[in-house]
Amino acid sequence: MKLRTLLVSTLLPLALSAATPLTVDEATQLALQHSKGAQLTRLKSEEARIEADAARQQRYPRITAFGFGAYAFRPIDLSLREGSLTPALDSLGVDLGLGPLSPTIGPFPSNDLTLVHGDHLLRFGGLTLLQPLTQQWRIESGVRAAESARLAADRETARALAEIRVAVEELFAGILLEEQRTAQHTARLAFEERRLRDAENARTTGEALDDVVLGSQAQRVKAEADLLRSRQQRERLILQLADLIGQPGTTEFTLDPALPSRPSRPLDYWLAKVEQNPDARIAAAVVERARAGVRAARQAKIPDVSAFATGFVQGGLPLAPSTGGTVGLALTWDVFDFGRRNADIARGLTRQRAAELDHARRGEEAAHLIRVTYQDFEHAGEIVALAEQARAYRRRAFELAQQSFRHGLALESAALEAETHLREAEADVVAAQLQQHVTLLRLHFLVGELETTAVNNR
Repeated sequence: MKLRTLLVSTLLPLALSAATPLTVDEATQLALQHSKGAQLTRLKSEEARIEADAARQQRYPRITAFGFGAYAFRPIDLSLREGSLTPALDSLGVDLGLGPLSPTIGPFPSNDLTLVHGDHLLRFGGLTLLQPLTQQWRIESGVRAAESARLAADRETARALAEIRVAVEELFAGILLEEQRTAQHTARLAFEERRLRDAENARTTGEALDDVVLGSQAQRVKAEADLLRSRQQRERLILQLADLIGQPGTTEFTLDPALPSRPSRPLDYWLAKVEQNPDARIAAAVVERARAGVRAARQAKIPDVSAFATGFVQGGLPLAPSTGGTVGLALTWDVFDFGRRNADIARGLTRQRAAELDHARRGEEAAHLIRVTYQDFEHAGEIVALAEQARAYRRRAFELAQQSFRHGLALESAALEAETHLREAEADVVAAQLQQHVTLLRLHFLVGELETTAVNNR
């Protein structure tokens, strides 16, 4: 897939410059690569995935290293000051029946006595392992909340990519329609120019008045204006497509008129998949996150109990052990928090209720849009059938007009008028078919069936 993406991004601009027809899939591929919105949603999805990984790491023990080193200008010695044991010596003498001994032997010790010399360099370090125990329930709720946030971000990314697919196909449909309309208006302009010449000739021979010529001139100008508007609309859509696929400023594309075909379904099928609507799926993930937040708020009442083990080494302190360690349990519990935990629970329940209401609202809106879009699809199908009938009649009328012109039974303007009506009928068929295609495309988008295709094209 990466090789294919690289080849498309490298070779497609060259293909466009060579007037190679641009397909919908190629345009979608380029749009997905160049869309800043798609890139932002991907980054948000990646950030949410990192947060979910970080939440899972809270389950495992933490090992903390600690230590310090210092230089003591006066080493910490273990010493006895002069006479510091004299009271103890006198007490011992009294107990032995000898009476106080200090008057006889003097103070004890007679001089300051250093038992152990300390070092100028003090060193202390160790490791502590802390394993959460009762916090595991709250950590698991945090993991679920983070996973729900990641799922919501992934679904937003999928929706953004599907929206790009819809935008590309709608632009294709609009451009193809304007190309058909341009052909229609070109035929109309040719007819009006011929009719104007016939009117001018008739005026010259006295068979027509000036008002007929003026009316023909007005019709020719109107046909030219319609043709100009159609060309301008096509150029505007071309510029939009060029911006979307990362070719800003390009004013001309040759488009492949083949649009993807998709199956049509009855209304019940679309309504049964309303929960797969992109917005509804995002809202469902938000509900899950809110529920996990409520669970975490309730679990905050459980005391925090952690198992720990600590080991240390030291140097520079006399008589203290050079190594040591402890193991045990650590407990932390807010006995009274002035209602903070209850407020957190109430806040979480409010958010959960709001998320559930939003989910229900988005589901109802999706169902409404599906019904309206399906109705548009059905109407478009009816219009296609009628437009095809009209085209068949116009084609037969054009063939008869051509025959009459070739046999000298009618003027060229009559044949041109018949061709104009045929081109108009053909444009109406294309417009109805494209409208049907776009409404079916939107139905597939509304039930999330475009998301898989868009993600696979990334």
